[in-house]
Amino acid sequence: MPYANGAACQRPSIVTTYVTESRPTSTPVPSTTYSSIPTTTPLSFSETRTSTSTESFSETPTSTSSAESSSTLIPTPSAGCRPASWTREGDAPSVGTLRAGIIFVDFPDSPANTTVNELYDFISTAPADLYREMSYGKLNLELVPMLDRFTRMPSVSTSYNYSRGLTSEAHVHYINDALTAVGASVSFKGIDVLYVIPAKYANEISASTATKIDVTAADGTVIGNTITYGQDLYNVWGPKTVNHETGHAMGLPDLYPYVGGEVTQWVGGFDLMGLIGGMSPDYFAWHKWQLGWIDETQVECVASTGKTTYRISPIEVASEDSKLIAVPLSSTAYVLAEVRSNLGINEGACGVGVLLYTADTTVFGGSGPIRVIDSTPNSGGCDFNKGGELNDATLAAGLSWDTGLGVVFHVTAEENGSYVLEVDSQI
Repeated sequence: MPYANGAACQRPSIVTTYVTESRPTSTPVPSTTYSSIPTTTPLSFSETRTSTSTESFSETPTSTSSAESSSTLIPTPSAGCRPASWTREGDAPSVGTLRAGIIFVDFPDSPANTTVNELYDFISTAPADLYREMSYGKLNLELVPMLDRFTRMPSVSTSYNYSRGLTSEAHVHYINDALTAVGASVSFKGIDVLYVIPAKYANEISASTATKIDVTAADGTVIGNTITYGQDLYNVWGPKTVNHETGHAMGLPDLYPYVGGEVTQWVGGFDLMGLIGGMSPDYFAWHKWQLGWIDETQVECVASTGKTTYRISPIEVASEDSKLIAVPLSSTAYVLAEVRSNLGINEGACGVGVLLYTADTTVFGGSGPIRVIDSTPNSGGCDFNKGGELNDATLAAGLSWDTGLGVVFHVTAEENGSYVLEVDSQI
């Protein structure tokens, strides 16, 4: 394992396993580090969010007739409808190299019972490999252990009040204690994100959470994005926890409800920013657009009324083909279409085909910034523990869907994994 401050240490031959990912028994409540995030406002498709707005989808599937449509095939995609700004919960780089500095910590009442090499090996390759695949090779996650040993925290683990719902003050106190314990001899220069990883079985440090509150290391380096990991890294979600939390550092929101409802309420098992252990964990094309993994030329913007036809390819496949259809409903809200397959990291997904959903850049994490449109309502879906009802929300070739938002999607054909869609917009 290469270290940022000192010689490399020889890795022991350790085979590490973790518990199979499963849906938590209760809805997770995140750190209140994001104390300004509203928790009750539903998704609104007006340009101004209000606490009384609601979604209204007239979701009626119909068959597509080959006689329908005198649509126009748009030959050149355009992202002229790119939002003026995104909801950003962090500002770490999402293209190129993202350097994550790691501090391994233990506690007077919970000393380490493993080596740092064992914990490093657990996350050393899988998160980076996942990002490489999801980003089509555009993101390199580089893990940089700052020391070759555990850093002893100055207080017992029970003193940090570290649990789901911890306050931003408690969170920053925990981070600052870790940085102080490391000391000024360690340089954090060039680190984009700080990871604080606790000893295994330090059970008081339960849940992983992220913050973009600035903290200052003892060497004077200001760190703008920090992730503190909990036992859920080891016992529940495994290495994909790193991809979820680092998603926050790059600006992505939580897609599950913070207050009430099921974890899978809005996006099922699509996108690991919702359910980390979902059946189709690849990021939404909307998120890939935000992160710069999908080029502007791969977004089909429906900027006028009438019928137009597009061809989009699966998000799991690296190509220069179009990946997303975006229909603006306002300056901040969109109805979107992408193709989901069971390839790559989505192997085993039960819902393949065209996935429809809405997104609003003014809606924060925990309040439903993205919501999947279920084209097979009340089907029961598949695998409750990995997304449930929404897992089969995709549209197959030959079907249509009226979103109730002034946009109807007709899936006219499937061609070698890509899909041809006619979009009838009256907006």
